[in-house]
Amino acid sequence: MGGAITIALIRRPHGLKGEVVVTDFTEGIFVPGPGLAVVLLGPTCQVATAVEGWRPRGDSFLAKLAGIDDRTAAEKYRDWRVAVPAEALPAAPSDAYYEFELVGLPVETTTGETAGTVVAVYSAGPHDVLVIEAGERTYDVPFVRAHVAEVRRGEKIVVVPHREG
Repeated sequence: MGGAITIALIRRPHGLKGEVVVTDFTEGIFVPGPGLAVVLLGPTCQVATAVEGWRPRGDSFLAKLAGIDDRTAAEKYRDWRVAVPAEALPAAPSDAYYEFELVGLPVETTTGETAGTVVAVYSAGPHDVLVIEAGERTYDVPFVRAHVAEVRRGEKIVVVPHREG
């Protein structure tokens, strides 16, 4: 699956009929529908399957995937990632971003100075955090207006406020 994007992580089995609890990485921007082809990415292999069902459950989702028909089968996929082709994802709203859109982008300050490259994004409770690498230094920047001035989608650049020191 070229250009596969991880959208969720299988946490554990749920019930006896093969459903799994998944953590959504798209923050609800993308909800897979029945029939969508997905690939389950494990530590040493991958398995192609399809979505049969995907519904909210608290702060996670319950997923039913083709070929996983009981709790024992579902247990084998604990901590595996769920990936889809990039072209299956809708465009993110203008004020939201998929993680893969940010990783690899250059970072500059509002005064035009090079500030590094986004190498990772992680969730820190109420907001995400950008991990920026600048030479041999790596630092975390909360992905909030006070610390990220803008993301220029067209130019593919992240702009952070200029800070002395």
